[in-house]
Amino acid sequence: MVKKTEAALPVELILPLGEKVAFLKQPIAYSHAVSKVEAKETHMSWVFLANGFAYKLKKPVKYRFLDLCLLDARLRNCKEEVRLNRRLAKDIYLGIVPLTIEEDGRLALQGKGKIVDWLVRMKRLPEENMLGYLIRQNTLSEDHLKRAAALLAEFYKTLPCIITAPGSHREKLRGEIYTIYRELADPVYHLPTALIGKLISGLLRFLNDHASLLDERVVSGNIKETHGDLRPEHICLIPEPAIIDCLEFNRDLRIQDTAEELSFLAMECEIMGNSSVGKIFFETYMSLTSDKIPEPLINFYKLRKACLRAFLVIRHIAEPAYREDPKWVATANAYLQMAEQYNARLALL
Repeated sequence: MVKKTEAALPVELILPLGEKVAFLKQPIAYSHAVSKVEAKETHMSWVFLANGFAYKLKKPVKYRFLDLCLLDARLRNCKEEVRLNRRLAKDIYLGIVPLTIEEDGRLALQGKGKIVDWLVRMKRLPEENMLGYLIRQNTLSEDHLKRAAALLAEFYKTLPCIITAPGSHREKLRGEIYTIYRELADPVYHLPTALIGKLISGLLRFLNDHASLLDERVVSGNIKETHGDLRPEHICLIPEPAIIDCLEFNRDLRIQDTAEELSFLAMECEIMGNSSVGKIFFETYMSLTSDKIPEPLINFYKLRKACLRAFLVIRHIAEPAYREDPKWVATANAYLQMAEQYNARLALL
């Protein structure tokens, strides 16, 4: 509760995130019947699962690529998340709701007082309906996979191509590869530098030797503003397909070859031990779009994404909250081992 003597101060300066989180963890915070609230924390958000709904509260964080310190910035981000995700999950994203402080100093969700934050409101998707869960349980249905793959392919068909020079696309990839190398080779992470060097060399060699293949992707109009974070845990298969949690905070990171996004999904499924999902998504996509993607290009993109994911995972150990958990180093090394397999395939070209 905010003290009345502090009322003259900007609310954002006097209401800690922890107070908002504590309030939203209570069933009484919600206007609908809630028996229990499950709270999940991510790097950039708190998610509150309240019976049939999910509410996402953005943290007031600041990174190189994102600044959500101000309330207006969080409002814009919430609106953008809803707008973008309705492209592939139109019935799931219900809108945004305010978190307010009422005249008596109490917090309220969708109240009439001063707005202190905004939340994205969604229908809750049961974990057992998601692709990641179904892979782990080995209970996948090919029909369900094909329907989800068709949803994605039809989405890609509606997207305008991003006009860029073929050489610019390659140089963007080259710059990103060098950035990944610098990050992975940082001594603080204690990752296998010889392997990292070999993987990066494989990526650069492909860029140099197969420039025309990459240029053709641009000329053919396959660079688009995609989902941006197409992981198995973001794909709902049943009862109807839906794809959630797109990368909403940076448009540049959503712009990529459609083949790269599909390769990322395939790689993420393969590291979970399933190679059939990626094949079904590629086959469905190529059938519905007539875009025939060469296998060497798929391996190149899988290799690049595996290296990127290794960095995104390992950087957790730079944060005090995650530093002591050994899973980050183990997972990063698993991605590097997967990347080595893709690199070996490229070396056979």
